[in-house]
Amino acid sequence: MAVLGRYQCVCLCLLLALWVAVSGGLVARAESPAPTMHQVQAAFLFNFAKFVTWPDDAFQRSENSLIIGVLGEDPFGAVLVMGKKLAVKRFVRIQDAVNSHILFLSSSEESHLPQILKWLERATVLTVSDMEEFAERGGMVAFTVEDQKVRFNVNVGAVERVGLKMGSQLLKLAKIVGDKPRMGN
Repeated sequence: MAVLGRYQCVCLCLLLALWVAVSGGLVARAESPAPTMHQVQAAFLFNFAKFVTWPDDAFQRSENSLIIGVLGEDPFGAVLVMGKKLAVKRFVRIQDAVNSHILFLSSSEESHLPQILKWLERATVLTVSDMEEFAERGGMVAFTVEDQKVRFNVNVGAVERVGLKMGSQLLKLAKIVGDKPRMGN
């Protein structure tokens, strides 16, 4: 019997966390507190990587590691940790974050969102945020909370415009949204 590597164990644990979050969870015991919203979101970020396909050259710039970036104030803290073939990086400037594969845009960056999305429009970066109507404003994946459960919306058009592909298993769990029409254009 093969022994699972640390990376595989982490992936399996995160997949379980994703399943628990999406399915509504299991009955919680009094001694085990429910995961926080940021813990659930961190599990989603890790698991999005399993269901998104990047162009072949996307990993050449990162020495074959998957880079999960956080732009702006980091709501996750120690919840996002590094592992083998996985790098978590925090950024202050969007120019430094363009080599990420998945980029969480903190709500602290909301006033700069149009400029950030413009900067990333040709980058093969999966953008994720918990900003209000993030996916409808041109982002790719937006975390929402419905009935005290973390859910997510996907703007498939935004994903496809940069050459990424999302697996049908992930899209089945998402609410599909499109870009809002822009006023004055």
